[in-house]
Amino acid sequence: MQDIFLFAQQHALLSIALIVLLLLLIIVEFIRAKQGAQRISPALATQMINHQNAVLLDVRSKENFSTGHIVDAVSIPLAELESKYRKLDKFKTRPIIIVCATGLESRQAAAVLTKNGFNIHLLAGGIRGWKEANLPLVKE
Repeated sequence: MQDIFLFAQQHALLSIALIVLLLLLIIVEFIRAKQGAQRISPALATQMINHQNAVLLDVRSKENFSTGHIVDAVSIPLAELESKYRKLDKFKTRPIIIVCATGLESRQAAAVLTKNGFNIHLLAGGIRGWKEANLPLVKE
């Protein structure tokens, strides 16, 4: 234990940097836990669709949606979600899996829908993760 204190005294800058990084890590994990939306793999998403009647919400633009989307996905672009989320009210009792291009934009959609009482999950990796898992897409 004395060695740790001796190291901290001799390397104050490194010790402060370590403490700051640990605090930031705790804050990020707290924010992630508070958001409530859980990232799920494409395999788990498929199971939820088949066994829990989950709904897929694709928040990509209409152009990206038409180039390839998951079967039976509902398209509401992220920019329009705040005003059009009421279209999903009939699905409030079912899990909703949010799909975006890479898995990054879906957090914003999750915040809107969680605030309005939906059971939200995020597709890890988005459409890119779905393609990498060699799962089918439908093109219009």
